Amino acid sequence: MKDVPVSQEFDDIYFSKEDGLAETAHVFLKGNDLPQVWAAKSHFTTKSYFTICETGFGTGLNFFSAWKLFDENSEDNQRLDFISIEKYPLRSDDIRNALADWVDYFDGRIDEFLQVYPIRAAGFHRIIISDKITLTLIFDDINIALPQITADIDCWFLDGFTPAKNPDMWSAVLYTHMERLSVTGTSYATFTAAGTVRRGLESAGFSVTKQKGFGHKREMISGTFTQQKKITTNKQQKQKTIAIIGGGLAGTSCAYVLKQYGFEPVIYEQGDRLGSGASGNSVGLYNPRFSKRRDALSDFFAPAYAQLIRTAMRAGDDVDYNPCGALHLMNDDKKSERYGEMARNWGWDSTHIETVDTAKASDIAGVQLYHDALYLPDSGSVNPQKLCAYYARDVAVHYNVTVNDLSLLEEDIIILACGGAVSNFAELSWLELENVRGQVTSVTQTNNSKNLKCNLHYGSYISCARDGSHSVGSTFEKWIEHTNVRQENHVENIEKLKTNIKAFEKEEFIIEGGRAGMRAATNDRFPVIGQVPHHNNIYVSAAFGSHGIVASIAGAHLIADFIRGGAYSLPAETIYQLSPRRFIDRAAKKGRVLI
Repeated sequence: MKDVPVSQEFDDIYFSKEDGLAETAHVFLKGNDLPQVWAAKSHFTTKSYFTICETGFGTGLNFFSAWKLFDENSEDNQRLDFISIEKYPLRSDDIRNALADWVDYFDGRIDEFLQVYPIRAAGFHRIIISDKITLTLIFDDINIALPQITADIDCWFLDGFTPAKNPDMWSAVLYTHMERLSVTGTSYATFTAAGTVRRGLESAGFSVTKQKGFGHKREMISGTFTQQKKITTNKQQKQKTIAIIGGGLAGTSCAYVLKQYGFEPVIYEQGDRLGSGASGNSVGLYNPRFSKRRDALSDFFAPAYAQLIRTAMRAGDDVDYNPCGALHLMNDDKKSERYGEMARNWGWDSTHIETVDTAKASDIAGVQLYHDALYLPDSGSVNPQKLCAYYARDVAVHYNVTVNDLSLLEEDIIILACGGAVSNFAELSWLELENVRGQVTSVTQTNNSKNLKCNLHYGSYISCARDGSHSVGSTFEKWIEHTNVRQENHVENIEKLKTNIKAFEKEEFIIEGGRAGMRAATNDRFPVIGQVPHHNNIYVSAAFGSHGIVASIAGAHLIADFIRGGAYSLPAETIYQLSPRRFIDRAAKKGRVLI
């Protein structure tokens, strides 16, 4: 075996020099009685998911071992949710190199995983490994991440470097939330037998049993949660029929995700094609919604952005995926402050976000710019209408169907994903949304503009050319309630472009056409995703504003969490801030009753 990888942050090895794979099998698999627990089926009599939480993803060795073991020892109706927290995520190449000796043993799983490995941005990253195995990979400090997890944990892999070198991980927060997240009989295992760890586990209600350690380590410990506590997040796993109202990005992304979890959703679309509303543009630029601080909003949009990147990468030419990067110009003081603070506070690796000066921005863009910028190299564009079609492959779609009364539907579960029209249903008539008209303009590239190498954002945007055309937009009009294309909006889009991008000031752009759509939004700029209050079988995914491409796919995963049970794919605070319930609670604080 070649040299064992060492953490630069903790000056400690990721796994045993003797045999990392054997160490994982001894400490974490055997220490938690796996796979015997799955064979006994005791955990599957009351819930359908077996959930493991790991306190240090590292190279992924423990995860790959659990994945392989579950594939080889589980029954068809058994599911595994694996949650893993990692403050300092490794690069893909580092993971591949560290596990090179076991590539054949894991039989393609390492490469399969690295194809969907998230960009290294802080937050919850949901990865569907198969219809049986789900990974929630959390890039964050464990003291921030653990309080935000919603799950019933059956098994803990406590693997966060030695307590002497990483005391912050083995803190009171760990034991407090192990107690909160565990249910009666939850097991744990860890390589350490340190007294502080034993006392922390005992104080949280766990038994502590010393076992023979691996290799040169004399002792390790394992045990179970002895308190009486019931599960909270499980759902019945009978096959549910699901109706999705709306064939735009919100609806089709729900269908796409639910199919991966093994469901068979049906889409009802009032138009004659998918993406007939706001999702119907031929070019859509994808970016997270920006904020100065890391908060519940950023903790939704950052992983949503990462999720969309992985999805679009997999779809490739089917959705006109163009990862050209994006520059967001600091063309006023507020943007300079917000973008700079965002780059510092969001917890992204510098390979995915960077503030650049004017000279570097110009070099990246391929045209002369006159402002510093925030650079997102993973950003780009897709074709939203093609993305809808990609999401809805192999999904039954009923076109030209207008649903007005949900009680007439025969499906077990209903998802309202039809933009601002969700408030037309009696069940959500109290929901206050605003519709904002946006018009984009398609222009022919010029001899100068064809040199543009990335998308530019300046309050509006211009895409780099595709097939000789740029997309320029978009207007933001709350006062117009129709989607007829207006010539004055084309003029407005081009004038704003020339004003902000001096390199194009004298260009004569030929207008090829355009499109207008209505985007639903809320007054707090959060989407609305979750269970409709007082209706256990009705969910909503809507109000994405101008960020539907990015937000809809993360929203779909959250909707799937509510339906399937198991661990949740987003932080608890973010889930609440997305929920329709927030409007009811805010109104109540002001003495108003919405429903």
